[in-house]
Amino acid sequence: MNQRSKDQFSSLNNIISDINSIQKQNKNTSQMKQQTFETSPTQKKLNRIKKQEINYHSLVDLKQFSKSRNVILPNYEPTKCSQNYNGLIKAYAANTNQGIIRNYNEDRVSIILNIIKPQHRQEETWPKCAFFGVYDGHGGSTCADFLRDNLHQYVTKQKEFPWNPVAAIKKGFEMAEKDFLQQALQQYDKGKQERSGSCALITLVVGDYCYVANVGDCRAILSLEKGKKLMELSIDHKPEIEYERIQKNGGKIYQTHLINENGIQIVGPHRVFPGRLSVSRAFGDIEAKFEQFGGNHNVVIAQPDIQIFRITQDNDFIVMGCDGIFDKMKSEEVIKKIWTELQSQKNNLNLHGQISSAVDSVLKEVVHRKSSDNITLLIIAFNELIVQSNTPQSKINAISNQIELLQTFLKNKINDENSPDFNIKRQSPINQLFNKGEIKQLPQKQRQDATINRIRSSFQF
Repeated sequence: MNQRSKDQFSSLNNIISDINSIQKQNKNTSQMKQQTFETSPTQKKLNRIKKQEINYHSLVDLKQFSKSRNVILPNYEPTKCSQNYNGLIKAYAANTNQGIIRNYNEDRVSIILNIIKPQHRQEETWPKCAFFGVYDGHGGSTCADFLRDNLHQYVTKQKEFPWNPVAAIKKGFEMAEKDFLQQALQQYDKGKQERSGSCALITLVVGDYCYVANVGDCRAILSLEKGKKLMELSIDHKPEIEYERIQKNGGKIYQTHLINENGIQIVGPHRVFPGRLSVSRAFGDIEAKFEQFGGNHNVVIAQPDIQIFRITQDNDFIVMGCDGIFDKMKSEEVIKKIWTELQSQKNNLNLHGQISSAVDSVLKEVVHRKSSDNITLLIIAFNELIVQSNTPQSKINAISNQIELLQTFLKNKINDENSPDFNIKRQSPINQLFNKGEIKQLPQKQRQDATINRIRSSFQF
C-alpha cells in the first residue's frame, strides 16, 4: 500500500464522522420529502441499490468523491500503478471494478513487463518487450481467467516472436481459442456446462513498435500531441458493425423489444445468433461455435484486428477499456477527462501517481453516469505528460532499427521463392556459418546480424 492510500485510510474515521454529522443535519429538513417518494417502486429500487453500494472499502477517496460527484464504488480497491520506468513505457496504471449494479466482476487485467526468452533462443538478442491485456468476460469468468493467465504466453512463444509480432499474435490467438474450447468441451463431457466467453484487447510493445490487437468490443485509444489529437486503435466488434460477415456465414442479427412497467418500449442491443451475444467476436462461447450445441464456428470468431505504430515523442498514452466505460463515455470524453485530471495533478511530480488518479477519475465519471456493467481501465504512458523530466530521453533500443528493416522486409513479401536473389539470401555465407556452429566465434555485432538474418530467412511466405 502506498503512502497516499495509508493517509486516506488513516482519516477514514474522520470522514465517516463528517458524513454522519451532515446526514443528521439534513435529516429533519428532508424527512417529509423522503416520506413522499419512498413509497414509489422506483425509489424503493434506488434505495435497495444504495444499500448494496455501502462498503467502507469504497470510502478511500470519499473526500474527492464528495467534492464533485456523489459516487461510491462498491468493493473499491486502490488503482495499481507502476513505480519505475520500463523502456519506453514511462508509467502505467489499471483498475477494474464490478460497477454499481452487478455484484460480481468478470473483467480481468494482465501486465507482463519483461518477457523472458525461451531457453532454446538464449543466443538471440531480443528487444525490450511488454504485454498489456484487458479481458471482458461474459457468462462467467473462466474464459477471462484463462486469457489473463495464458494469452501472453501463446503469443510470445511463437517462433515468429519478436521479429514478426503480427504473425505471432494471429497464431497465438488461434491456439488460445482452440485450447480453451477444448477445455470447455471436456467440462461438458464431465457434466459441467462451461458457457463462458471473453473479449480481449492487448497492447504489445516490442522495442519502439506498438501492436494493438482486439477481439470484441473493448476499445483502445491513443492520445497524441498533449491531447490535441486522438486515434482509435481498435474496432468495436458489434453485430451491427459486422452485419455482412455474419449474414454471409449463416448467422443472424436480432434485437429484443420489451415493455417496461410504465408502458414504454425498451429496445435491447443488437445480438448475434447463434450465441445470443451482443458482440460478434469473442474467445470461448462454446454453444455459439460447436455444431453439436447448435453453433456455427464462422459466425462468432476470435480473429483479431491489429493496428501498428511506432512510439514517438508525439505519443502521449494509450487508454484500454472495456465496453462498460465506452457505453457511457465517447472516446473524446475519456481523453478529455484524463487530461483534465492530469492538469489538476500538475503539482504532483510523480507521473505514476498522475496516471493512477486519471484512471480513478474516469471510473468515477462512468459510475456517475450509471454504467450497468463491470468497468475496467488501463493507461500506458509513453512520455512525461504534465511535468517534463530533466533527465535525457531514453535511448531507443539499438535493435529497433533491425526491427524496422524486418517490418519492411515482411511487407514486401517475396512471391517467387525460386528467384536467384531469394536463394542467395537463404544460402548466404553468414547463414552457412550459423549452420556449421561457427557463429559463436564472430564479434558481437556480427553475431547479432547473423541471428537476425537467420530468423528472417526462416519465415514462410
